[in-house]
Amino acid sequence: LLPITKDVLREAARLRATISGLKTPDAIHAATALLNQCRLFITNDRGFLRVPGLNTAILDDVLAAP
Repeated sequence: LLPITKDVLREAARLRATISGLKTPDAIHAATALLNQCRLFITNDRGFLRVPGLNTAILDDVLAAP
């Protein structure tokens, strides 16, 4: 678990301002991952693929791979 800091909230606001349709909870998740230099963000929400710099893996795609 990672804390939601003021820096995370600022980055989340920046992401919301630059990525159309990105919802606040998703922006907070993405900002937390980015600011903490997470190597891989695993989700089934393809919307995260639009976040620059966020190395995103779609769980269904990973599980479907041979």
